[in-house]
Amino acid sequence: MAQKHFKDEWGTGAREGYEDRGTFRPPRAPSAQPGSPLLRILGGLAIVGGICWGVYLVTSTGDAIGALQQNHGPIAIIALGVIASVVGKYLRA
Repeated sequence: MAQKHFKDEWGTGAREGYEDRGTFRPPRAPSAQPGSPLLRILGGLAIVGGICWGVYLVTSTGDAIGALQQNHGPIAIIALGVIASVVGKYLRA
């Protein structure tokens, strides 16, 4: 395709129009994210599971602080999920 030279309103010709590339665009190659997708998925599931368990404990007893002080399970599961997600982001397993 021949180069088209356009002149702007000031006569400098420094500004050019958009290139007409047509309708076909070659597909981009998918970029692989670093880390382990399995650990990231397990970490996300653990976080969601810990939140659901904590909400269940809080709503079943009515005492939010007392329920979480007596049962440390949801907080531990959320912490393990966060650790697994962070490790899964950087470690290839």
